[in-house]
Amino acid sequence: MEIAKLVLEYIKAFLSLQVVAGAVVITLFLMFKEEIRSLLMRRFKIKLPWGGEVSASQIEKTNEELPARGEKPSATTPDAPDIPENLTFTPEQVKTVVDAFDAERARATLWEYRYLNYFLAGSTQRVLDWLASLNKRTTLPFFDNFWLPFIPNPKERQAIINALESHYLIALTGEVIEVTSKGQEYLQWRGPLPDNTT
Repeated sequence: MEIAKLVLEYIKAFLSLQVVAGAVVITLFLMFKEEIRSLLMRRFKIKLPWGGEVSASQIEKTNEELPARGEKPSATTPDAPDIPENLTFTPEQVKTVVDAFDAERARATLWEYRYLNYFLAGSTQRVLDWLASLNKRTTLPFFDNFWLPFIPNPKERQAIINALESHYLIALTGEVIEVTSKGQEYLQWRGPLPDNTT
């Protein structure tokens, strides 16, 4: 009788909710591991209101190193096709390829600048205009002192600097702020701000 009770206790322990749930989860992971992996690796896409599209992978490639800020990415990437070394192009083909790259670069710049028009708030746009109007470098303390009456929140002033720097419109060297050539080009493309921009 004692053995029967002992066996019954073991059966109760093995059929408890936690053990059964754990076994089901492990079984599902083993049965659907490829589907779960593809779900985690899936890319999402966001359609922007003006017709563009942004996509990104849900997990980053850990073995891929990004170039340092200001450094150009290397010409060879892991996904680049192998091009035969003895491949030659006629001058017309070279011109066609160069024109295609220039057109694609111009198209990418156009979409980036349209995005910046949408993304950068009016106060951020005005700060960029002000920085460019100085025609020389300035410092973060001077920026803070000048914009304190107009943007009293220090976190908002820092967010403006962060937004401009993250889009490479300005460059920070210590406390020195300088409008980059990309920032100047964007301002020229955008033109003057309307008076009522907020």
